[in-house]
Amino acid sequence: MQDQTFSRLAFCVTLASWVAISCAPAESDSNNDGAGGAGGAGGATTTGSVSSASGSSAGGSSASGSGVATSSGTTVAGTGGDNSGGSGGAEPTGSGGAGMGGWPEGAIPMGNAPVLSAGCGKATTLTTKEYTISSSGQNRVYYVDMPRNYDMNKPYRLFYTSHWIGSRWQDVQGQNFYFLKPQLEADGEQAIFVAPSSDGATWQEKDHALFDDIMKLMHENVCYDTTRVFATGFSFGGMITYSLSTNHQAEIRAAVGIAPANYNIWLPEKTRKPIAWMHTTGMSDGTCPWVNNEAQKRGAKFIALEKAEDNGCTIPNNIPTSNGAYSCYDFQDCDPEHPTRVCTFGGGHTNIDGNPNWIPIESWKFFKQF
Repeated sequence: MQDQTFSRLAFCVTLASWVAISCAPAESDSNNDGAGGAGGAGGATTTGSVSSASGSSAGGSSASGSGVATSSGTTVAGTGGDNSGGSGGAEPTGSGGAGMGGWPEGAIPMGNAPVLSAGCGKATTLTTKEYTISSSGQNRVYYVDMPRNYDMNKPYRLFYTSHWIGSRWQDVQGQNFYFLKPQLEADGEQAIFVAPSSDGATWQEKDHALFDDIMKLMHENVCYDTTRVFATGFSFGGMITYSLSTNHQAEIRAAVGIAPANYNIWLPEKTRKPIAWMHTTGMSDGTCPWVNNEAQKRGAKFIALEKAEDNGCTIPNNIPTSNGAYSCYDFQDCDPEHPTRVCTFGGGHTNIDGNPNWIPIESWKFFKQF
């Protein structure tokens, strides 16, 4: 709890000046719902496909198979990360080659055998530190967190974690990659974590190319399971996670958006192909609200509906939501390979809610089923 409190204080200062514009409407739009409020406590319930857990809401803004296939082609809060950067490491080189998609065609079955990246079985020069990469004519920075005692023959999970507005990779690393790393370690697991920095305050169209460039480099230089690449992020980080999920379904197995929005972010032409998806929204979040504009289908509610439709789920008349303790709704009748879940709670714009913080707990629970 002491570490979590420190994390809140360290990140709140950075976030305070940025959070109001991260999901706020563009200059030509006036549909801003204002700031989020605090949530309240709630009792534990489980009803049908809606699962809930007791706990108080933090509210407010906080930044706080068998065999092996081959391919050529409980919560611990982290301490606050600083923005001091660090010296960028030399960019590893790769030979390009085949694509990075993990499955030849069709949906990847649950529990599939790993599909190895081209970097498996080869010694790597990558260590845990910041690197630079040339992307879209610019030098961009990103941070790689490698497993302890890295095994070049083991296909690890890989997490692509995007920061919120006005922050850098240091802030995500300072939160132990949205507190996911301690969750994995508690289960005896390790993963490769990648955290890029945006070019300026916001994520843009060229950050799709950045994802492609970083993943091509990772594919050639480290051993990971190409069918278990996951993406997550908070606020604007949740928005670029959503943006990537709309046309990178072949590369990203599952994604979790933490307080995302479907507007004020560059969106490609959507392929409407399925992808496993989960997101969280505080029902008092005025920055990236559940509903920003019903007629224009803007807001987290419409992300959930879009993903449910893409994933073949049954669309309920109303998505169950919670204004108290968090409650997660699992859409029914979805493609078995593409579970779709939305978690709501009585709180504001935050990635830290309750003690313990349930958001990384539920995120890891969602990711590890694949």
